[in-house]
Amino acid sequence: MKPIFLGLIGIGRHGSRYLHHLLSVETGGELIAISRRNQEEGTRLASEYTLRFYPNYQDLLADSAIQGVLIVTPPSLNLPIALEAIQHGKAVLLEKPLALNRSQGRQIVEAATKAKISVMTAQTLRYEPTIRQLQAIAPSLGQWQYLVCTMRFESGPALPGKNTSRSNYGSLMEFGIHLLDLVRFLTRDEVHSVSADIGRPTTQDPENQAFIKLVTLRGLPCYLDISRVSQGRVTRAEIMGSKGQASADWTTNIVRKISGRNEILDYPFPPSATLIDVLRDFCQGIRTGGPMPITAEDGLRAVEIADACYRSAQTGKSVFLN
Repeated sequence: MKPIFLGLIGIGRHGSRYLHHLLSVETGGELIAISRRNQEEGTRLASEYTLRFYPNYQDLLADSAIQGVLIVTPPSLNLPIALEAIQHGKAVLLEKPLALNRSQGRQIVEAATKAKISVMTAQTLRYEPTIRQLQAIAPSLGQWQYLVCTMRFESGPALPGKNTSRSNYGSLMEFGIHLLDLVRFLTRDEVHSVSADIGRPTTQDPENQAFIKLVTLRGLPCYLDISRVSQGRVTRAEIMGSKGQASADWTTNIVRKISGRNEILDYPFPPSATLIDVLRDFCQGIRTGGPMPITAEDGLRAVEIADACYRSAQTGKSVFLN
């Protein structure tokens, strides 16, 4: 089967993972071109792996051989690069978050819809085996009472490029965006209201902690704990149901179900590279012309919820989403 020819824009911390997987694992795609700001390093990589190197991403997008573009740049660059890729008729895979805010995200969605171009958002948490197992267990838990999702990462300075375009771009948009998407993915419902308390080291810093309550259209309360204030890492999604409870931990790779009489059942999983599955689905979507499993609209919904979190924290009131 003929591979899908891909171009990669951005080879930083996340982009290097894309590069590694595309060069070492069968995904249905073939990386043929890269673009990065560091010309010396870009030239070296292109020479080492026999790739085309474009110092300017515009030249990569103009390459007629490229069918799909992977955009793994600081989110402040997602909008202009994605819009130009769509103009060139390229399918687009955007590293999360889709955009910095609702307005930018909507521009991407509308441009892709008008041009009939496939855009996928790399919300990789959907591919975690523990999350998939939690989904499988969920029906046995009875009526859901509430959902709790936690992501606490190691404290440290903000990552380069993370707060270049908005002073409050911190842990919520850096990795908490995964949980905003996960709520919709697990509940199969939309978020109706948002209440958020967001903390910053100083008023000039991006947020390093957020405590959020989301309520879905069907009335399910969902509680999110997102922070970068301590050491160690905690990642969990927990469903409390009328017949039992279950938790998925994608750091320890264990799913635990607790039911009547405190019966405990554990499901261990080996570590997985979720990005490989994302790349395979992206290439398959291009090949078949079908809808992407995680659409630009999905990415937009997560950004809209994040915007609502910031507004709620600023006003001290709940924000209701349409």
